Amino acid sequence: MTTSTKSPKSARQVLVGIPASPGYVMGRAFQVASREITVVEESIPKSRIAAEEEKFRKAITRTSKEISQIKEISETRTGVHDSLIFATHLMILQDPGLVNGTLNLIRKERKSARWALHVVLGGYIDNFEKIDSPAMRDKAADLRDLHNRLMAAMEDTEPALEEVSAEDGAVIVAHEVLPSFLMALKPGQARALLMDTGGRTSHVAILARSLQIPVVSGLRNVAAVVKTNDTLIVDGSGGLVIVNPNEDDIRKFHERQEVFERQRRELFTMRRLEPMTRDGKYITLHANVELPNEAAKVMDYGATGVGLYRSEFLFLQYVSPTEEEQTEAYKQLLDALSPCPVTIRTLDAGGDKLVSGITATSEANPFMGWRSIRVCLDRVDIFCTQLKALLKANVKGNLRILLPMISGLEELRKAKSYIKRCSEELKAEGFECAPVKVGVMIEVPAAVVLVEMLAKEADFFSIGTNDLIQFTLAVDRTNELISDMFQPHHPAILKMIYQTVNAAHREGIPVAVCGEMSSDPISVLLLVGLGVDELSMTPWSVMATKKIIRSINFEEVRESALAVLQMDDANSVNGYMYRKYAQTITDLGISSFIGQVANESAKS
Repeated sequence: MTTSTKSPKSARQVLVGIPASPGYVMGRAFQVASREITVVEESIPKSRIAAEEEKFRKAITRTSKEISQIKEISETRTGVHDSLIFATHLMILQDPGLVNGTLNLIRKERKSARWALHVVLGGYIDNFEKIDSPAMRDKAADLRDLHNRLMAAMEDTEPALEEVSAEDGAVIVAHEVLPSFLMALKPGQARALLMDTGGRTSHVAILARSLQIPVVSGLRNVAAVVKTNDTLIVDGSGGLVIVNPNEDDIRKFHERQEVFERQRRELFTMRRLEPMTRDGKYITLHANVELPNEAAKVMDYGATGVGLYRSEFLFLQYVSPTEEEQTEAYKQLLDALSPCPVTIRTLDAGGDKLVSGITATSEANPFMGWRSIRVCLDRVDIFCTQLKALLKANVKGNLRILLPMISGLEELRKAKSYIKRCSEELKAEGFECAPVKVGVMIEVPAAVVLVEMLAKEADFFSIGTNDLIQFTLAVDRTNELISDMFQPHHPAILKMIYQTVNAAHREGIPVAVCGEMSSDPISVLLLVGLGVDELSMTPWSVMATKKIIRSINFEEVRESALAVLQMDDANSVNGYMYRKYAQTITDLGISSFIGQVANESAKS
């Protein structure tokens, strides 16, 4: 979205994107052109096979050295935890699927090393980009980073760390900023990053937050709009960029910058405080993670466990991950967070999520096709391998297994029977399995209709609000024609959540929410009022959510939630909640960190 006046050279323009790393800065733009890498299919004679194999192996070795160097720089600048991003890069470079897949194409198909690697790594990238999850799609950027480096290594071009000619304090403008590029920048060289691509969960955004560099991503055409040396005001908290600001913009910028610094200091005091309402209601705050090595981040931001670990990442990272590979990954996360609970969702794949070892079929509507628990119950070999890995990793007894897309009791009972069978088989092998809780994801309307029955046979519920909204309202949220119909506060959705909570509590089991509603301020108030016991979100959203919870009275938000249950449209719900709580949220002093979310609630 862009508004402009007069000539494009000096015109004031306002760009709106995604707030990926909070903060306010003003500086001169510096454009970084994307490196275009062209790979042409090339068949080779038998006499060149050995040379192409050697070229590929040398590229892996050189790139590994480069990434190790970048990792050391990252450890110095962002700390050991965030440098694990590059440890993951090194792990991917050693992945047998990547190495053997490339070598097989060279040997059997007689393709050049560049083309073979491009095909194999390109398949990995495509898999990530097809997943209906911003976090997973962002990981494709990491693979593109490796792709570019490996290609350069095979051509023996590009230094290990690129030299960037920007002056200190520049606002870097690019179509895409990759993690290694950010680490190549000297301290102080970048005041902010503006990108066409990416989101809040990208590794570049994570690194930028550690470096306290504001980022606005998802700008679509920023490289075409902004010119080098344009003056820019960057609002990383609200996702706004002002090109060639006027005097009033500059005055407001200085005011907001001062507010941000004060709020940042205050917010970090929340990390060790309890997420308890003023009248004593405790709300568990957990984090959603995609990588086992993200455990430290969970605790750093004040969460008390993991509410959703998406295990399909392992199936994309490895080609048919073995029981041992899965056990190691799950154990790393479970041990690091013990005794805090860790909820691991079983493989949520199939349909639009292409995973090695699962034959993808052509489906007209993959979102409602062969996916999630349906794949697992059909492919018992894959399911039982994962279940055994989970049970073996649960040495500390803090595992919670979450079953996705359950639509009836038959699926739940079958899944539980396989868990029992795997446990008995491991016991026969001499391995004692610790008790494990089994939960159901409530994300299809059928599960809500049968929620009373499911509650009698599950240990906990986790409401996946993203899919529940999509399926209930028949709205594809990626379809721009109907995106405004994706309404989290639609009366049908709120009634379903309330119905689920009541059924669960009658059976004495807790209810979590792990969708995007968990980190939206107005939604948090509604969810707490509806009786939800646990909220799970991106780790960096925990502190702001904790501050919201500590500022409210449970009985008051409960009355508000019961009141909106009587309303018949989402606009009425949003209007009522905004009028009642907008000032409360404003007074909390967290607008710099939830600015866009609060603004969207206000507009609803």
